[in-house]
Amino acid sequence: MPVSQRSDLTIFVNTSDNFEDCWQAFFTLFEYFWPNCPYPIVLNTETKEYSFKSLNIVCAKVAIGENISLTWSECLARALDGVQTPYILYLQEDYFLEAPVNAAVIEILLHELRIGNADVIRLSEASDAGPWLRADDAPIWQVAQKAKYRISLQAALWRKDFLRAQVRSHESPWQLESFGSMRLRRQKAKIACVNRELFSGEGKEVFPYTPTGVIAGKWVRNIVEPLFAKHSIKVDFLQRGFYDTSRRKKRRGFLLRLMDRIRSFS
Repeated sequence: MPVSQRSDLTIFVNTSDNFEDCWQAFFTLFEYFWPNCPYPIVLNTETKEYSFKSLNIVCAKVAIGENISLTWSECLARALDGVQTPYILYLQEDYFLEAPVNAAVIEILLHELRIGNADVIRLSEASDAGPWLRADDAPIWQVAQKAKYRISLQAALWRKDFLRAQVRSHESPWQLESFGSMRLRRQKAKIACVNRELFSGEGKEVFPYTPTGVIAGKWVRNIVEPLFAKHSIKVDFLQRGFYDTSRRKKRRGFLLRLMDRIRSFS
């Protein structure tokens, strides 16, 4: 069956209404570097609608009719529940493409999900994200059971139901990665990444972007300024401001962190 006729993958762009100023840049680069993308796109908004030229975008609008703010995880869960395909390509609104997507490899990796070789295949892998179980001739490597981060929210192909099963309504993105990874060490899940010898490094990435264009709600200057200028993308950087790379992240208090851990493992 030609890839254009397949109906089992959705491009899932996880976002929130507060990041609306990222969407135009994201989809400008997405369309440029992945022209004629054959898959439907879900943009996980809370209440807002958005469209971009010829792209097939459906806005989830998961908080319509709500009188209280939903947590990040509640928004994610509701949007996933509305996705009609068994597989998703998980992205976030600040994963700004810098080079063409290797659509042929996307299809090869998707086949690995279809035949049960993986529950998730990570497309962007940090150098310390392993250890990995290398397989030189295979398109994917398994991530070792003892890896610190079994869950990563960088670009990845997921079995939708598997990702949905990892979500806890109270958790932040960082808690899902941290506590979710701990939970998965006790399960025989098939966590994989792309073969790093074949698909890692400049010119070889499947979905080429620099993690990430926004940190702590601020633009990362060295990523977005040259990229947007190259593609004539106009953004009011002053509205969000630039991230201070010398800033140290403030930790939550010990008791709050302990309560978070108890909730995530109860």
